[in-house]
Amino acid sequence: MTPVEYSADEFAKWLSKGWKNTDENFPILGISHDTRTLKPGELYVALKGARHDGHDFAVQAIEKGAAGLLVEREFPMSGNVPQLIVPDTLKALWLLAAGVRREWTGTVIGITGSVGKTTVKEMVASVLAQQGTVSKTPGNWNNAIGLPLGMLAADRRADFFVFEIGMNHPGEIDSLAALLKPDWAVLTDIGKAHIGFFQTLDSIAEEKAALLVHADHALLDETSEWFDLFRSRCKGRIVTFGDEPFEFTVPQPGEYMIRNARRAAALGKELGLTPAKIQAGFEAFTPGAMRWEKTFHCGIEFINDAYNANPLSMRAALTAFAELPCEGRKFAVLGAMRELGPASESEHRQLGAFADTLKLDRIITIGKKGLQIICQGLLGFEKEQAVDVLRNQLRPGDQVLFKASRGEGLETVLEELKTKI
Repeated sequence: MTPVEYSADEFAKWLSKGWKNTDENFPILGISHDTRTLKPGELYVALKGARHDGHDFAVQAIEKGAAGLLVEREFPMSGNVPQLIVPDTLKALWLLAAGVRREWTGTVIGITGSVGKTTVKEMVASVLAQQGTVSKTPGNWNNAIGLPLGMLAADRRADFFVFEIGMNHPGEIDSLAALLKPDWAVLTDIGKAHIGFFQTLDSIAEEKAALLVHADHALLDETSEWFDLFRSRCKGRIVTFGDEPFEFTVPQPGEYMIRNARRAAALGKELGLTPAKIQAGFEAFTPGAMRWEKTFHCGIEFINDAYNANPLSMRAALTAFAELPCEGRKFAVLGAMRELGPASESEHRQLGAFADTLKLDRIITIGKKGLQIICQGLLGFEKEQAVDVLRNQLRPGDQVLFKASRGEGLETVLEELKTKI
């Protein structure tokens, strides 16, 4: 990402606060809330979390060369380090992001949905990069802290801004979308992600639809069962995808990946890209870490898709995996899907029944919730046991899919396995 530079005067104006310890208009080379990654010249924002208070690390930030502090109380021992004292540092961070958003002149795209947000974000960014400069969400910084930090890290001179918006509680998307103020809203497929916080799919769809209220234009799937809901929330022009007047090659396998690519292609077309440029964008696309990430080791193909999981993405990944050409056998290593609430056991059992229909050669499930994925496989293994089973059974030509919610840490099985075969 292109380095950004702000000035002390800009931040003081956006916060309506004066700096302590200086009257100079000094440069600020970035914003950080983590002293482990803070670079000299950046502003340190002391945020309060459930387990840590960033104010406890303010002195460390000074020692690492912070240009200044954004804090809720003064640090007199800091010498001459400039400080902005505010009632609430998180609210102040949002005000800074809102300030820089008002200066953007490029096209802003906001993306949300239950599955595929990051993949669609990366695809759209790759396509639009064929037409101009692009700033995008770093990784999956899509929550109340990540979005404003990502906005402040963006190159404010960019032609396009591509940001994803996530949620795990009611009302979150509305506030994040109000901060981003997208020109275009893109919705991916709706599924039972975080349903433990929402109870029904309808309530999840309602939450996702909040993005549309804050956008000038929308890219929607007219085959979605929630299309009428989404259309009712739009205040501007609606574009649908799925009937592109040109052919393109999708960068990854699977019907769900075709749908993701169609979103990127339709948006690219609306923003003036030629079919050749759209295809070039797909060819330049690289998936994020642990998102259908392929590696080969000892003649075996490993697919790490364990960044996140919910019932919809699990089925999509398993289906795409089952359809891949393979010289040998297919192994699926599955872990739990988190944040499903009371529906958790039922959803895991239904997943197991679905997995059995795909006729994979071996299914291995991990952990106590893995026992709920009732299928014709090896169920509820500890990670060490799974490593041993795979090490003894895998041979060149085989394929292995790893899929689970991020908190399950399923990638450790793959890492350990590679050291033993």
